[in-house]
Amino acid sequence: MVQSVARALALLAEVADEPAGLAVLAARTDLALSTASRLLATLEDSGAVQRDADGMYRVGPTIAAIQPSIGGSSLQVVAHPHLAALVGELDEAVCLSVLADQKTQTLVQVDVPRPVQAQDWTGMSWPLDAGGSGVILLATQPDERLALFENAPSSEILAAARRRGVAWTRDGYVEGLASVAAAVVSPDGIGRAAVVAYGPTYRFPVTEEIPRIERAVRSCADAISSELAACWPTGGRS
Repeated sequence: MVQSVARALALLAEVADEPAGLAVLAARTDLALSTASRLLATLEDSGAVQRDADGMYRVGPTIAAIQPSIGGSSLQVVAHPHLAALVGELDEAVCLSVLADQKTQTLVQVDVPRPVQAQDWTGMSWPLDAGGSGVILLATQPDERLALFENAPSSEILAAARRRGVAWTRDGYVEGLASVAAAVVSPDGIGRAAVVAYGPTYRFPVTEEIPRIERAVRSCADAISSELAACWPTGGRS
């Protein structure tokens, strides 16, 4: 799985750098045509890339919707293959959220092909106390900054999130929906984004699966953090 994520990320980065056709992208990434074709099809299915009538691959709607840059690298471009891998592992939708003023905002969502799916919330903003993303992101902020945030969760909730490394919510965003979030952090330990997995409460989470789900979400966030470690600004916030 790790190798597939790395290859998909390489293809996505090439597409973001300069749109091209299958043969050119395969050559740029040293991949066999069949492998490149399969990975591009997966990226296309999730909206990360789109193929024009002339066969050129370009950045798709889930990446292009919002594109803040981190040292020249797009957070969404780096994160998307890891999010897609997490979807495959959990069989539920996942997203990437960031702090936006006094709310969290969903940058990109990757869906799972199931009969009952979560609504696509790409671009939507949520109160900080409405879900796990706000909790886990505030839990990583320096104490002196917490007073700047309105509607912040209680100190007990933030402390629990720090200890556990994840934050769960049930019926927070929407009634009947459960979610779990882990922070993507810069080297100074400050949360810059949140990886969130969610699904209908009647099937997510299965109680005995909670430890595995938490490990998977934390692992995804850690992988994105590691990949972006050299890109975050030093001192202050992004």
